[in-house]
Amino acid sequence: MPPLTDGTSSEKLRQSNTSAEGALLLVSIAVLLASATWFSGTAAAPQLRALWQLSDGESAWLTISVQLGFITGTFLYAALNLSDRFNARKVFFASALAGALFNAAFAWLSPQLATAIVFRFLTGLMLAGVYPVGMKIVASWFQTGLGWRLGVMVGALTVGTASPYLILAVGAPRWQLMATAASVSAAAGGFLILVAVGDGPYLKGRARFDPAMIVKVFRHPPFRYTALGYFGHMWELYAFWSLSSFYLTAKFKDQTGSSIPVISFLAIAVGVVGCVVGGWISRTAGERRVALVSMIISASCCLASGFAFELPSTLLIAFILIWGIFVISDSPQFSALAARHCPPDYTGTALTTQNGIGFAVTVFSIQLLPLIASRVEWRWAFTFLAIGPAAGAYFMSRLQRD
Repeated sequence: MPPLTDGTSSEKLRQSNTSAEGALLLVSIAVLLASATWFSGTAAAPQLRALWQLSDGESAWLTISVQLGFITGTFLYAALNLSDRFNARKVFFASALAGALFNAAFAWLSPQLATAIVFRFLTGLMLAGVYPVGMKIVASWFQTGLGWRLGVMVGALTVGTASPYLILAVGAPRWQLMATAASVSAAAGGFLILVAVGDGPYLKGRARFDPAMIVKVFRHPPFRYTALGYFGHMWELYAFWSLSSFYLTAKFKDQTGSSIPVISFLAIAVGVVGCVVGGWISRTAGERRVALVSMIISASCCLASGFAFELPSTLLIAFILIWGIFVISDSPQFSALAARHCPPDYTGTALTTQNGIGFAVTVFSIQLLPLIASRVEWRWAFTFLAIGPAAGAYFMSRLQRD
């Protein structure tokens, strides 16, 4: 019979693992709920384009402004060390609640595009306290297997980001009601983190923000290749997520188009499959290989998008869903790789820098695609997104060689 101390240790370990998995589930649900405000403006764009007489380029600013807010917030939260100086769960709660309020203001206090852009920017600013802080909370519960567990959380983020399309399609046909429902969801996510999730046993503070490290971290080749691969991934991701409805509208312009919000929701939400399955495969295949394969397939989808446009509706939707799986499946792997390869004394600064620059890249691709579409039509516009994942695949191959 084994000593009592061994049994007690095993029981404690089992309880610790159970608590950690429970925390992962709750944090993922909270992130899903809180990220509903991210694409509220994007989902509302078709209605606002008709209501405010917006061009495709002007409509894109409903997404771009959120991205700019998130970029600003990411560096602001890092510079002030908010999630280190204060409890991360409380930072998440306050950010989700403030984001919910700004998103509700977008719904009910925006008579024109300029006002909407301001509220969308402020919503993005607050989301910087949701996504990165959620990752930190998850990391505080696990010492190993972070790659696939972040896959679960990013998968939840993916579904939450897509949720405004689903709300619009099945529950709230008016864009103001959809945005309000998203705000209620975000507030609920904040409260869930505050009251149901504890602090993990491996809670660590991020390195203090040092402006010089924004440049210095890139001197380490493995981190540099990881970051450059991530930038290529981001070039494609949010342009696909936010503008695929334009591609679908061009395809189904002679039909009612009532199913487009549902398809747009599925195109984003199906990414949860890629995140979770890709994360699970990375346990044996490695994060780099999962990211490389994902980007090769995703780049191929970009190149094939113009030809797929002529497919029958059912096959085209299947193509979009496959694309939606692989466009995001590499995202949690990049986070795990960056955490592994960045200078250990400046992990927080390195991850923040990668995240901020990556989202800055999305601003350019989201703004560029409508300009390209005005010249070659939406059928062929997404072909140009292949540049990003193709470059990312190249840097992942460099990471392996070096």
